[in-house]
Amino acid sequence: MKRFALLLASATVFVSPALAADVIYDEPPAPAPMVEAAPQWNWSGLYVGGQAGVAFNRDSGAFSSDTSGFNGGNDDSNSGFIGGGHIGYDYQMGNFVIGAVADLNYIDAESNTSYTLPTGVATTDTFGSEQDINYVGTVRAKAGYAMDRFMVYATGGLAYADIDNNYSGGSTYTNGAGTTFDVSAQTDNDDIGYAVGAGFDVLATQNVSFGLEYLYTDLGESSVDVDYTSRDGTIANFSTDSNNDLTYHSVMAKASYHFN
Repeated sequence: MKRFALLLASATVFVSPALAADVIYDEPPAPAPMVEAAPQWNWSGLYVGGQAGVAFNRDSGAFSSDTSGFNGGNDDSNSGFIGGGHIGYDYQMGNFVIGAVADLNYIDAESNTSYTLPTGVATTDTFGSEQDINYVGTVRAKAGYAMDRFMVYATGGLAYADIDNNYSGGSTYTNGAGTTFDVSAQTDNDDIGYAVGAGFDVLATQNVSFGLEYLYTDLGESSVDVDYTSRDGTIANFSTDSNNDLTYHSVMAKASYHFN
């Protein structure tokens, strides 16, 4: 019996290494590479920013009159600086974006109209008016289409402004025959209209965007009426008038910070 146990132990010693050699161990899988998730660009939220650019095509209306010897003209300021700040809110639904924006801008664009009346041989008096928009603001709706970090949009709404409409010239006029006229002027202008346009924005980061916007703004009409009343009544009174469309185009670059 002892001999059998001894033989069994010896066989186990020789067989165990062979069996161990036949065992296969699977290596643990390599860790998965770290893949950074693509950013999900989101246009929804409040934003504030600034804009600056150029306003152009401010057209003035020349004076006209039925009186003889009248020589009217105009001198437009064709372009000028425009810039200010804006605040808005956008809401994104899939690729579609709706929102609203309000802005306020300083604008350096004026127009003036003048005319001359004869006072004697080769001499004249000059009269006229000047229209100057001090600032302009808009409150507009927006509708856009977003493609990841890019968005194109159309916009339109209310425009308002502070406008100076000033008569220039003396309070009296004496013609070549020596007749003196009292001069009185009445000015009137609208300061509320509309603005429509389109733009393009791109998100540089989730919180910072840059863009370009075009607007056509119509602030109504500005008018000046000038009456000449003869002091002695020997010559008929006369008047002149001018109507000026307060419209202009603007192109502005924008930068905004988004709170989303």
